[in-house]
Amino acid sequence: MDVLCVMNIRLERVIIRCWKLFFFCIVICLFAFAASVHAQQSPLIENSLGAPFRIRDYTFPSFLVLGFAPAPAAPLGRGHSAVEFHYSVTSNFQVSPEVEDYLKQSRGGARRPLDDADVAFILGLPQGQSYYIDGEFSMTEFVVHWGLTERLDLGVGVNYIHYGGGLLDGFIFDVHDAAGVGQQGRDYVSDDYVQVVLGRDGGRDVVLLDRPTDGGLSDPGIFLRYAFPGKDGWNFNFATGIKIPLADENKFLSTGSWDIGFQLVIDKRFTSDALILNLGAVLPGEFKQTNFNPPTLPFINVNWIHRYKDWTNTRFFLQAFLAEHPYRELVDSELSDLEIQLTAGLKWDTSLGIIGLGLTENFLNFDNTPDIALHLTWGMLK
Repeated sequence: MDVLCVMNIRLERVIIRCWKLFFFCIVICLFAFAASVHAQQSPLIENSLGAPFRIRDYTFPSFLVLGFAPAPAAPLGRGHSAVEFHYSVTSNFQVSPEVEDYLKQSRGGARRPLDDADVAFILGLPQGQSYYIDGEFSMTEFVVHWGLTERLDLGVGVNYIHYGGGLLDGFIFDVHDAAGVGQQGRDYVSDDYVQVVLGRDGGRDVVLLDRPTDGGLSDPGIFLRYAFPGKDGWNFNFATGIKIPLADENKFLSTGSWDIGFQLVIDKRFTSDALILNLGAVLPGEFKQTNFNPPTLPFINVNWIHRYKDWTNTRFFLQAFLAEHPYRELVDSELSDLEIQLTAGLKWDTSLGIIGLGLTENFLNFDNTPDIALHLTWGMLK
């Protein structure tokens, strides 16, 4: 039996290495093709409304799976390229009502992080009530796009994830206190901690009492986008992507598995406005560090862009993101409800590129999405 297990492990490693080599060769061929083509007129550069903010699901642990950013339907065009830099910092705090009541009764008015006794109580609750997710993290995305043909684009992205920081914890606490909306349990625990406790049947509990790492590179993603011919201001695009598990899953920089997904873009252009609808789904692999097989993760992005008449270099963005939580089948509370996040922001065309500032809030459901996220973005088309 032991010999068979060793042989299976070795076979799995050989298969994974072959897949990595195969995709590496495909990417190299695509890069070579992109460098060899001659530039044509770019539909995306012609349309100065540009692309929405790269908003994705920032709940824990969704940010470790393949992420599709909202995007316009227009292709780059053969021979053109684009570079995007997007920084987001966000704060997650989701606890069950039972855990919140326990924290209220056990703290005696003091704030402190979870200890072993707290973990034992949380894991002793029935599955569905046994969860606590608290942590601030930031993600820096760097993405490069190439126009391979008039309609086909290639994109490659890599993320740097940083756990902790404390930039938003105190701010969120003060805002909630001033607005009188309650803290949902934040007032019983310390700021700037990364702690996760999730009770699961079969002894497969998830316990994280300290940040797994200060930061590191996450798994790269590769995307192909194909633009269909448009008509009467309507444009359509289909994208597919894959995430390659290269980062360290034990430091929560990767799930340790391959992900695949797709996205359909429906794009309507007006004189000074654009309405962009992105619909898609990600089929994530196993979260190997926690032995968890998440369900399919569908998502919808609704984006509205407006260019000001008097300030033609300034655009206003309003974006709504809807998604399903990966833990939705393990819990029995608002964590299993539909995630809804709203983002507003501005972008400016400058001589140094396109610069943007955005803010994401969870106006409709406080208990299953990040409280707030701040975004800084820079991009350039050529």
